[in-house]
Order: sequence, then structure tokens, then C-alpha cells
Amino acid sequence: MKSILKLSLIVIALFFTINISAKDRFFSISLAEVNAKTLKFEIFNAENVSLYFYNDRKDEIYSENIGNRANVEKSYDLSTLSEGEYFLVAESDFRIEKYKVTIDKDGNVKAGKTPVLAFNKPEYTIENNIVKLHMNNVEDSINVSISDLANNEYYNQTVKAKNGEINLKFDLNANNSPAYVISVAKDGDVFNRLINLK
Repeated sequence: MKSILKLSLIVIALFFTINISAKDRFFSISLAEVNAKTLKFEIFNAENVSLYFYNDRKDEIYSENIGNRANVEKSYDLSTLSEGEYFLVAESDFRIEKYKVTIDKDGNVKAGKTPVLAFNKPEYTIENNIVKLHMNNVEDSINVSISDLANNEYYNQTVKAKNGEINLKFDLNANNSPAYVISVAKDGDVFNRLINLK
């Protein structure tokens, strides 16, 4: 009876650890109220998170990698920027979030507290020439394409999520190309992954 109890406690501890580890992979952002044309925000669980701030023409205004820290407070002075729409993007190895920031003709700044784009990035498992692509927490669909380094396209499909997940498996031929590029597109953002077979 004691051994069954010990085994049960070990299994519960293992599941708890796995659950905590999965949550620890993802950062979260809290945007504060805009004050004096300064955008303030805090990033929790900021492991290997990069920040980008750009305008609606995708001209980068600012970028930085904030390293590996538990919590980070940041502020950007937007007083020199002209009227228009801007985006704050936070990206890690596992997740991306994009927030819309608007500056009106009087220089007033408004930042959305809810991201206009937020999803977990594709994860890949590669074994010989078999590549598995997995994504979770996906709403609606994504577009997946595969091409070689000479831009010959082998696959291009819009894939609808099932129960919030995307699971795809590809058998890539090393005789056609020693490497392939898998592109995943979602709401105008594209994530490329180079797969080397040799």
C-alpha cells in the first residue's frame, strides 16, 4: 500500500512539474496606462524575449533583446514620433505577441491592452528526413509552405486547427534538396525554419 501511495505521489509531482515547465516557456506582458507620451509595460517570465517597435509600413524604430530575466519593466518615449499606427512586438523562441499603439494628430498615445496577434510559434521535431510540425492555441487556420533553396515549392496549404492544434508530418526527400524552408504564415506574419537533411 505504501509503495502505491509513493508511486501516486511521484506521478502527481511529475505531472505538476511538466505543467509548470510548459507554462514557464511563455512570457506575458502587462501594458500600463500611457502617461506623458511614454509607453510603459512589464514583461513577466522574460526568458530570451526580443522586443520590436515599428510603424505600419514595417519600418523598425527600435529593437532589443532583454535577455533572461524573471520580470522586466520598460518604457519608450514616443514624443518624437509622428501621427500614425505603430506596433510593439514581443517574441521568444516559443511565442509572439503584437500590440497596437496609435498616436493621433495631437500627439496623444493610445495602446491596446489586448494583443492584436498572439500565438505560440511552431515547434519542430526532426528525425532523419521526417519533420513534424506542431502548434497549439491556434485560432482558425495558418498557411504552411515548403520550398527548397532554389525556391521550388513542394507544399502550400491553408491548414485549419483542430481543437486549437496543428499537427503536420512531412517526408522530405534529401535527393531533391539537402535543405528545405518551412514557412508558417499567420495574419501577415511569416515564420521560416531551415531544415537541413544532410
